[in-house]
Amino acid sequence: YHGWQDWYIGTTSRNLGVPQSTIDLTHSFGFNDLESLERLLGKFSNGVAAVVVEPNLTEAPRDQFLEKVKALTHQHGALLVFDEVVTGFRFALGGAQELFGVVPDLAAFGKGLANGFPLSAVAGRRDIMQWMEEVFFSFTFGGETLSLAASLATLNKLQTEPVIDTLFANGRALICQLTERIERAGLAHLFSVRGFPPLTILAIHGPDEQTTRQLRTLFFQEMFAQGIITCGTHNLNYAHRPEHVRRLMSAYEHYFDKVNGGFAAGNLQDLLYCETLEPLFRVR
Repeated sequence: YHGWQDWYIGTTSRNLGVPQSTIDLTHSFGFNDLESLERLLGKFSNGVAAVVVEPNLTEAPRDQFLEKVKALTHQHGALLVFDEVVTGFRFALGGAQELFGVVPDLAAFGKGLANGFPLSAVAGRRDIMQWMEEVFFSFTFGGETLSLAASLATLNKLQTEPVIDTLFANGRALICQLTERIERAGLAHLFSVRGFPPLTILAIHGPDEQTTRQLRTLFFQEMFAQGIITCGTHNLNYAHRPEHVRRLMSAYEHYFDKVNGGFAAGNLQDLLYCETLEPLFRVR
């Protein structure tokens, strides 16, 4: 998810109202699929302005993917832009670019920058950032300073306390414990844990699309009933403690029991209290 701007929404199935001329400006390539990017850049022959990528999705970059993306992007005269709204201040103090050792030309930050207060930032090379002097940029709350104070407090805490180390420690424990419970329940053919320790996702891959949607609907239903508010991802923060991970595992055990019971009785749909949920569009 890269915001609601036309350049991104035009690539989704919810693009009503976005001009075709805008839709035609944006093209997608696969994460960890360098060849798909090579084909796009070759197709447009130095006509690409920028390559925008989240440096980590539901899988870590493999085989120096980010390094190769940067080299290929520059080779074709384009700028590399990292969307670090999620990874910034979660993977490392300097974001995923610090963790993976790849510095983009521009990067976007938000959310974690001010601990949820409405603040975002664009950072980048001096020669590129200087062009902002020629760009009209304004918004309603441009003079609001509370978020700046929140950002200063947040960054001070990030620098003086083991925030990121705690996210990684709890994340590794979560991955280990959840994987163990999936295997114990005999459901490794349906579920897996994907992502990086501070931010992981329960991947659901049923034998067909309808079953996958039923499993996902049942997941939300049962997790909510167990007092766990989730969207299917594990967005860890500094307030989480090992006991919270254990509480989450208890809820997962309940859900997996429901899944096995539903398959055993052949009535997975009958376990649902509502219609099967339909996805808005896939963002990860």
